[in-house]
Formats: sequence, structure tokens, C-alpha cells
Amino acid sequence: MAETKSLTTKEVARLCKVSDATVKRWAEQNLLKSERTSGGHRRFRSDEVLRFQRESKLGLKQTHGDVSVTRIKKRRMAAIGRKGSPLFNALIAGSEEEAAELLINSFLHDRSLPALFDEVLASAMLEIGDMWARGDLTVTQEHVATRTAFAAVHKLRNSLEVPIMNGRIAMCCTIEGDLHELPIYLAQLIMENKGWEVINFGANTPVYGLAEEISDHPPNLVCISATMINDPERLVREYRAVREKTSRLKVPVILGGKAFADSAFKGKFPCDLHASSYQDIEAFLDETFPDPA
Repeated sequence: MAETKSLTTKEVARLCKVSDATVKRWAEQNLLKSERTSGGHRRFRSDEVLRFQRESKLGLKQTHGDVSVTRIKKRRMAAIGRKGSPLFNALIAGSEEEAAELLINSFLHDRSLPALFDEVLASAMLEIGDMWARGDLTVTQEHVATRTAFAAVHKLRNSLEVPIMNGRIAMCCTIEGDLHELPIYLAQLIMENKGWEVINFGANTPVYGLAEEISDHPPNLVCISATMINDPERLVREYRAVREKTSRLKVPVILGGKAFADSAFKGKFPCDLHASSYQDIEAFLDETFPDPA
């Protein structure tokens, strides 16, 4: 068999939202082409599965909203005057199902969740953010892309296998005044995929409120994201209270996001990890909280 990575019968069934037996019947009827491993197991090429899905309209949400997205997709792409990666195009077009398919297929092809976020999703979102900053995207176009990304990641989350829970709890949030909720949601998924229970307070969360939660319900880990900081002096004061509590309770703190990476702020916010990628977060979790032998 060719070296190209392929999908198992179970993975195809999950993507198409049918039983394993149905996938085997499609293969036997030559509706969905497959190959055999040296051990006799069926394997399906990703492009063949996507072709079959589109032609058969399987595993794809068919609603008025999807029809509307399809109708205006070319107009949206023409409006920005360029095309990018398949995921970039799907996000700009507002195509939730297409974006979700791309993420799920990439994950099923043995790309780790942190690598998927760093190398595929983050690069597309960075491009979108840069275009908005240059004025090449309107605020509404940026909002459509961001909400599409969030919806696609949520669909990816629902397709992940439920891990064995390790009994650890993490508290996560995005700082007050920052409405960028996607970064901390991605961090949540990485932790959940490793068996953590995650309490995500979401965007625009006052840090003093986080300090109170830590006191009342001590977690095993705290993760804070900041893309922008509107009131640095206030945040420094409020974060100091968080750091005092976490240090006393010996709770590690991870800080991530563009704002905390800024050299003007980084030294004012001591922590156990200044994460520059989602792979950094996974490595920190593995090193700090090793699984029992």
C-alpha cells in the first residue's frame, strides 16, 4: 500500500456520521474506494472520503445557513482579492462545515492537537488578524472568520475521544477588556484531551474574580490569556494577588497570548510558563504533571 496516510473504517464512519457496517457496505459496492493493508484491513484516502461526502452530502450539515454561505462564498473571496490555504478560505467564507472537516481530517492524519492549532489554525488566524490590522479585511469579515473558527473547533472537540480523566482541575480565562476567546478555548481543549477537567471563565474576565475562585476552589493549574492589555497598572496589581495565592498553594500558572509576550509586559507578570505556542503548553503539562507509571 502507498505510504500516504489514510483513514480507518471507524474514522470514516465518525466523519460521515454512520456505522462501521455502512462504510464497509459502501466499500464493497465500490461507492467509496478503499485499499487494503498487508494485514487485510481497509484504508481510505482522505481526498476520496471528502469526494464521497460532498457527492453524497454525508456528514455535512444541510441548512438554510449553509446554503447561504455557499451562495456568497465566491463573492466574499472576491472581496478580499486573494486566496490562501484551504482553511483560510473556509474561515473567510464563513463555511463552518468545511473548516471543521479540514481540522478533523488533519487531526485524524496523526497531527497532534497542539501541532494542529499551532501549524494550521493559528497560521490562518494570524493571516486574518494581519489583514484586518492593515485594513484589508473589514471588522465584520474578521468577525465572521473568528466565529467560523470557533464553531469549527467546537465540532472538532465533539469528534475527539473522551480521555481517561486524571482528577486534575485547571482554571482558565482571558483578561478583562479582551474579547479574544478562541486562544484560551484552544488551551482548554489541549488540557481536556489529556484528561483534565477545565473551568473556563471565558473572555473579559476580571483577574480579581479569578483570584477569589482560586481561594475558594484551589485548582491544580491556572492558565490566563491576553491578546491586548487596556490597563496595565491595574492588571499588574490584580495579577499580583493571583500570583500570591498560586505561589502559596503551589499552583503553576501559564500565561499566553500576544500581550504577555510583549517585552514591555513580560517581566511584570512572573509565571511558571510564558507559552509561545500550544505545543509549549502540552510539553509543560507532560513535564509538570507526568502520568503515574
